Amino acid sequence: MPGYNRPTLKRGEYKNFELGRHSAVIKKVKLAKTTTDKDKFTIIVKGKEGESGIYNLVFGTDFSETNLNYILASIEDNGYEIPMLDFDYNEPTAKFLEGKSVYIRVTLTDWGEEEKPGVTEFLNEEEFEAEE
Repeated sequence: MPGYNRPTLKRGEYKNFELGRHSAVIKKVKLAKTTTDKDKFTIIVKGKEGESGIYNLVFGTDFSETNLNYILASIEDNGYEIPMLDFDYNEPTAKFLEGKSVYIRVTLTDWGEEEKPGVTEFLNEEEFEAEE
């Protein structure tokens, strides 16, 4: 176990990512439902400086497959081999994603009455390294 570091955040608080591109790790993938009863993965990502973010991958839309393929490309570009799985809304896909390094983009997103930084895209290596 690493040395002791006194917690600086209050319980239940988390540190948002700054706007821009980041390296991160997928810490947890939860199988869930949207308010309209569509299947979704709630993907929790963590940054190197203790940041946290959430990305909801909704299934059954025109962009579901494309968005999942960007996540897989990001994982592959971080040095992981992509296995022959039925990548879909299922437990094996969720378990495969967990613990993998990825590249993300964080922009301002609408959270009710305010805007907060949120994970909006997974990037491949070329996109991550490109200047904006």
